[in-house]
Amino acid sequence: MRISFVGGDTGQGGSPRLYRDEESGDYIVQGYLVSEPGDLAQMKIPEGETVVRVPASLWKYLPKEGADADAER
Repeated sequence: MRISFVGGDTGQGGSPRLYRDEESGDYIVQGYLVSEPGDLAQMKIPEGETVVRVPASLWKYLPKEGADADAER
């Protein structure tokens, strides 16, 4: 996997951040861990996965045509 930084709203390497796997075209999100039991109870999270909260402001770093258009290339 070759990961490149796409963008972030905080300095000093803090959260949130958006990265891209240059080989697969997938986006990787660094955000705030959702750990509140009531919130997690509303979702069905498979074994081996986690949930992070990412402010909507981070999505401005995605390509204007969207991630789906990237995946088709």
